[in-house]
Amino acid sequence: MAAASEDVSLLSAAFKDVSLLSAAFEAASPVWMELAMFAAAAFIYAIFVGVPLLQSKLKKLAKDVSSRSNKQELTSPSNARAVLLQWTQVKGRDEAADLDMYMVVDAMSKLGKTNSQIIAELRSALMANSQLLSGMVSLPQALLRDDALPELLLDLLALLAERGRAVEPAVYAGLMAAHLRRRNNEGVLAAAAGLTDEALTPRMRALLATAAANLGRLEKALGHLRQMPPTAEGLRCTLPSACVAQILSAAAQEQRIPAATKELLRICARLETRHFEEMLTSDGGRRRGTSVVKELLEAGTALQVPKGPGTYQAMAVVCTRSSDGPGLLALVDDLEAQKLMPVRSRIPVTEALALALLEAVCFVWLEKAGKALQDGSLIKRIVEMHRAGVAGSPGGKVLAAACNAFLACDQSLEACQLYEREMEPRGVWPDSALTASLTKAATASGNAALVRRLSDHAGAMKAPTPGLAVGGSELQRQAAMIKAFARDRDLASAQAVFQRLQASGATLSPLIYNCFLDACVHCGDINSALKHFEEMKRLCYVDVVGYNTVLKAYLSRGLNEEARALVKEMSARGLQANKVTYNELLHAKVIAKDRTGLWSILDEMQQAGVKGSSVTCSILLKSLTVTSSPGDLKRIVGLIDDMEEAIDNVLFSSVIEACIRIKQLKLLSELMGRLRLKGSAPIMLAAPTYSSMIKAYGQAGDVARVRELWSEMAEQGVRPTSITLGCMVEALVINNQGDEALELVHKQLECEEGCKSVNTVVYSTVLKGFAVGRRIDKVFAVYKEMLSKDIDCNTITYNTMLDACAKCCAMDRATSLLEDMKERRVEPDIITYSTIVKGYCLEGDLDRAFNLLEGMKRDGKFLPDEIMYNSILDGCAKQHRTDESLRVLEEMKEAGVVPSNYTLSIMVKLLGHARRLTQAFTLVEELSRLHGFRPNVQVYTCLVQACILNRRLDRALTLHDTMITDGCVVDEKYYGVLLRGCLQMHQPLKAIEVVRAAYHLPGHSFAQPPATLRGGRAFAARAVGLEARSLEECSAKLMSSGTAEDKAAMAQLSTELLALGVRIGEGGGSRDPAGQRRNPRGTHGF
Repeated sequence: MAAASEDVSLLSAAFKDVSLLSAAFEAASPVWMELAMFAAAAFIYAIFVGVPLLQSKLKKLAKDVSSRSNKQELTSPSNARAVLLQWTQVKGRDEAADLDMYMVVDAMSKLGKTNSQIIAELRSALMANSQLLSGMVSLPQALLRDDALPELLLDLLALLAERGRAVEPAVYAGLMAAHLRRRNNEGVLAAAAGLTDEALTPRMRALLATAAANLGRLEKALGHLRQMPPTAEGLRCTLPSACVAQILSAAAQEQRIPAATKELLRICARLETRHFEEMLTSDGGRRRGTSVVKELLEAGTALQVPKGPGTYQAMAVVCTRSSDGPGLLALVDDLEAQKLMPVRSRIPVTEALALALLEAVCFVWLEKAGKALQDGSLIKRIVEMHRAGVAGSPGGKVLAAACNAFLACDQSLEACQLYEREMEPRGVWPDSALTASLTKAATASGNAALVRRLSDHAGAMKAPTPGLAVGGSELQRQAAMIKAFARDRDLASAQAVFQRLQASGATLSPLIYNCFLDACVHCGDINSALKHFEEMKRLCYVDVVGYNTVLKAYLSRGLNEEARALVKEMSARGLQANKVTYNELLHAKVIAKDRTGLWSILDEMQQAGVKGSSVTCSILLKSLTVTSSPGDLKRIVGLIDDMEEAIDNVLFSSVIEACIRIKQLKLLSELMGRLRLKGSAPIMLAAPTYSSMIKAYGQAGDVARVRELWSEMAEQGVRPTSITLGCMVEALVINNQGDEALELVHKQLECEEGCKSVNTVVYSTVLKGFAVGRRIDKVFAVYKEMLSKDIDCNTITYNTMLDACAKCCAMDRATSLLEDMKERRVEPDIITYSTIVKGYCLEGDLDRAFNLLEGMKRDGKFLPDEIMYNSILDGCAKQHRTDESLRVLEEMKEAGVVPSNYTLSIMVKLLGHARRLTQAFTLVEELSRLHGFRPNVQVYTCLVQACILNRRLDRALTLHDTMITDGCVVDEKYYGVLLRGCLQMHQPLKAIEVVRAAYHLPGHSFAQPPATLRGGRAFAARAVGLEARSLEECSAKLMSSGTAEDKAAMAQLSTELLALGVRIGEGGGSRDPAGQRRNPRGTHGF
């Protein structure tokens, strides 16, 4: 039993252990399940994610290694002449050129072409090849991004308008904004002159209102405001705060503030405090009447302008002028309530505000103010608020004004105590009037010690005894008073000071007379100035300073004859003209744009032995324009080298601007090199100056100098702005250094300050560089980087990438870009749609191009334009889809889109290949007559090709005389096509006639171009000649397989051509009017 009992207990213990193990397993089972699930998930992640990720990293590593190995293969800086050589070759073709028009314009600019010359070149190119118009459509946007000269952009828009090409309103808005940035308000109005009222967007209206307000044309400004829709809730008004202030200022002059305020409120215009206060406290604002100032303050309240010190200062002026005591008390109470607000939100009582408040205390009607003024408590509150505002002791002006206020309120004791407590310990001495008042107050209160100290101070300021000379310090003080009144244009007060000095009997110096003379001139009273000047001559007080003052008055009024007579009079008195004299004369010549007179005065100045100053050189630099000769700039730089004073930042910046303006960068580099060799102190230039230099050297293709300037900025501690960075990136991009530009952007992003300069424009410029280089992968890599760094992408950004897709035949990637645009709410424009259509056509996917066209028409937001239709027609022509092309042409007519010569060229080619020659001729005649334009040489060349293709040489030959009759200028390519046609049709003698006609040689039956009249004389038209290849082909064919007659005719022709300087078989094929050979393809460099 014992053994059994023992076995039972062992079994029981065993079961207990098993039970415990089971319980433990049950508790651990959820943990094991989670661990197993985690292991399975890790395994799946490694299979489906880890391996691709590893492969991606390996690919990226390989790409980085490849990038480093290819760094030595970066292309060298582009040559502007090479770009223009390509341009001249392209513009003579009869097909659309894959050429970036911005690079062409940029190359012309680098080589010193003026705006008018650039436009003339583009116009002649369009006359030669109308298909270039499609490439010029995006040029305005590119010039806007480059912030080019508005004059060039305006001329370009006029050229596009001549060609019947509508331009997006956004381009005009950008042009107007560019003019406004240059403060060319008339230019803003001129840019909008060609737009209808319906085409003016709210932003344009805001720009026009700004320009009109700046010109003081209130009614025009209000008219534009009335056309602007109210600003939607949550959006910012497009009218700048400074413009709002300008409109209110103009309204104040015409006393129409309520009307202006009404329109500003309607569009929810915002007015910043600083602009509002500048308007109130400026010289013009102080001269306004009380009612006008009140209306301006009411306008500020209506526009919810936060109050500042200037606002309260204007309110104090109103209280002064209207003797509004209760209003003054309320104003001070309002300022005191600022104590309860956070420190940053408090409005400090500045010196100007304190003086205005204390002046109001002196002038308000005391009975209306009550006890607050009579016991002086209001004055104490003002002084204490000012003390808190300046965080220290009040200034002497405020303390003196407080003393005067106490005295005005019959608080003589308070005035004396303030003087003893605040002014006397700090050595702040009152003027004579306040000294007399305080002495009287101290006497009344029995303060003998104060009376004695004030009497001693008054004795030191005692007026001079008649007949004795006034001390130098007193004269300086009186002269300073006259100058101060002159600055405030208070001639009456200045005259009072001068007359008091005369009445005192003191011996006055020429200093006082010259000060009053300058006050008369500064205040615009020329008659008083001349009268005073005659008195100075009578007293023999006249000197060079006085003559220069009168000379300035004469020149400012355009009285040049009187000015020259004055200079002669000065010389007759034995007074030598100084730098100031010549500077005034030079400045007048610059204003009159009299270059001949300018250099004549400079010669006279040098002959007199007077060396120029920095002011002289600055005046001369202002006279330089884009058409000035380099010799003028070299002469001015020579004056700078000979200056006795050191060149300062302002003058050096002016030199830089002049060198850039007339494109003399070599001279600028030489000057900077000389300054370094002199070992003078480095000149600290600002970021905008560096921006201009980097942009100029970048356009000149001097990348090394661009890098030097960027390094110099870092050494000088000049922080680049977003504009500076944009200019640097643009300089690298246009010189095929896109990778370096992107690397520079990355470096800027690494530092805290530099990352603030990186914006959409900078990244868009990098994108443009890779797009021009057809590096589509880089384009999308940069785009992905922009998204990862939260850089906004605008319409221009997406258009740049879409253009890259079109050029690289990668339209499969365009769909994702359009989806991104939709997701990010970036609105496409007509350029977006045109680019996509062009891309589909280049890829041969006409169906998708047609679908997009139909979608646009259904949507109705943008209507297809000529460029889009031409792209589709060109795509149809390449696939010989004649019927669809004719349908598209009819659709153009129905939509009111005017076809151009480029459209005609496409259709003629298409119909020629389709063996519809008669229809081609009919189409050219009908479209040109219907739309009022003449077919150009490209259209006629296409007709000749169509005739030859249809074996109708007779019609091709007849076209030559038709062209001459229509006044169309024949070119080399036309004669080359006609020549090859004759050879193909086995008409060698006709081929020789074509050559003779091309070189104006006798022995042909073709019509000759008429002579042109120049200066009343008739000049024969220039022979255009033939390309060398065409001549060689003709000679080879006739001499190898022609008859004896053909060979003899060719030999005779070769002899006659040789007499003209054209040698067949040595690369020469055409000549200039002087008989000299030129480029075989008839292309000229710039």
